[in-house]
Amino acid sequence: MAIFVLGCFTFLIGVAMMRNQQMDMLLKSQDHKMWLSVMQPQPSGYVNSFGVIPLFTWMLSHGYEMSSSDAVKTFGQKAAQRAQWAKSIMLAGIVLLVVGFFAALFYAR
Repeated sequence: MAIFVLGCFTFLIGVAMMRNQQMDMLLKSQDHKMWLSVMQPQPSGYVNSFGVIPLFTWMLSHGYEMSSSDAVKTFGQKAAQRAQWAKSIMLAGIVLLVVGFFAALFYAR
């Protein structure tokens, strides 16, 4: 059960790391056209994520390299590393959740 709880906390830490307000503000001020294309609501998307998920996936796919602003490109490298860390922490949390679930299921007495 402790592994399951640890997995929950690990996953939530990764989710909290997804938000990158500095990159959002820098992209909006330096390259507004790119910001509009990244932050536009998707027609199939029904969840309002306040731009966190689109910006997160944009950073993971190295979309910052296509920006016309050099400041966005240089800060984007740091932001992409943070996004990669968040992704890895979330995946570790999911693994711990699954392992903890099966451990609690098989070793519960």
